[in-house]
Amino acid sequence: MVRKITDSKWFYILVSLLLAFALWIYVGKEANPITTGTVRSVQVVFSGMDVLEERGLMISEGAEQTVSLNIQARRDVFNRLSQGDVTVTIDVSSITEPGEQSIPITTRLISYPRSITSTDAIDLRYTSPATVDFTVSRWTEKDVPVQAVFEGSVAEGYQRGEFSITPETITISGQEELVDQVQYAQVTVSQQELTSTYSEQCPVTLIDPNGNPVTGANIQAQPETVLVTLPVEILKEVPLTVNLIDGGGATADNAKVTFSPTDTIMVSGDQADVEGLKEISLGDIKLADVYGTNVFTKEIELSPELTNVSGITEVNVTVTIQGLATRTMKVDNIEIINTPAGYEAEAITKSCSVLIRGPEDEVNEITESQLRIVADLSNTDPSTGSRTVPVKVYLDGSSSVGVVGEYAISVSLT
Repeated sequence: MVRKITDSKWFYILVSLLLAFALWIYVGKEANPITTGTVRSVQVVFSGMDVLEERGLMISEGAEQTVSLNIQARRDVFNRLSQGDVTVTIDVSSITEPGEQSIPITTRLISYPRSITSTDAIDLRYTSPATVDFTVSRWTEKDVPVQAVFEGSVAEGYQRGEFSITPETITISGQEELVDQVQYAQVTVSQQELTSTYSEQCPVTLIDPNGNPVTGANIQAQPETVLVTLPVEILKEVPLTVNLIDGGGATADNAKVTFSPTDTIMVSGDQADVEGLKEISLGDIKLADVYGTNVFTKEIELSPELTNVSGITEVNVTVTIQGLATRTMKVDNIEIINTPAGYEAEAITKSCSVLIRGPEDEVNEITESQLRIVADLSNTDPSTGSRTVPVKVYLDGSSSVGVVGEYAISVSLT
């Protein structure tokens, strides 16, 4: 019977297959042996962070760390481990109070690449370190003001204005111990020799009450930068002037004008606004109202684009008439015009002393007949009785001699 089996062709085919399978198993084990090795820099991943944040907690230390895994597996498993990410996942959703945490690293916390299947035997021998240690702290936030510090310089002939910061406050958040230390946020401008307005997005630095920076990964600012604008304006010393209106026989050539306490002020503004500014006029002064020496108080008014750096808001303008002669003349040539309808007007004042001024020889030639007084009643209240009305004094026949001062007479309406 045995002879018949061994003589069978199928017997030898079966034996060949068994020998080939045994040889395949042998070769496979020799080519893919079980080895021991270390997988380094395995990232620790924390899950349940959203739950932790809802409780007002955060990982303040140990949020970024790696571990090493010493494992035993076949060689092809190690090859596949090198082709994907190996991570250790720590669930923090069950933590309810701040404090130090230490979680032992076990097989169930380790995630292997998808290429590793359940049939791949991996024996975790040990880890380094053996635990994942981290610290949980309270999380908080608050708003702090932003301040600017200038550590640069402006060019000669320029000056800087006040900082403008947008937004004026920022929100800081993170570890409670660090957030509580922050008193304000600071931006620093250090540009040198500025000649134009500076405007940039600048990073903020968090500062404690002692002026020291508060730094660390466990505290953040939102936003991290603010828009800082520092006006830089040109400075210019500008003379003060007045507009002299000829009158009373005097022209600007006859007037000596002085200013007190100053005849110039320092102004600042954009270069385009300041460059064309040659003088600052304080208004008109009628020389017909100046007799001898008069002092006028004038306010200094600038356009909105300019700034009065000197801070002087008014000056006294002293006007003195020189080189002219004066003469007082009695005038009785009085005329009343524009009497209100239905009324009769009569000059109660019959004569008036008038001061004239001009070159001496021409003043001496003036006669009383050249002078006349005109009272215009067009703006007078139409009621009976006497009243004082302003008059205009005309000097006919001379262009170089004029009347000085203002005059009025009494008029009766019936």
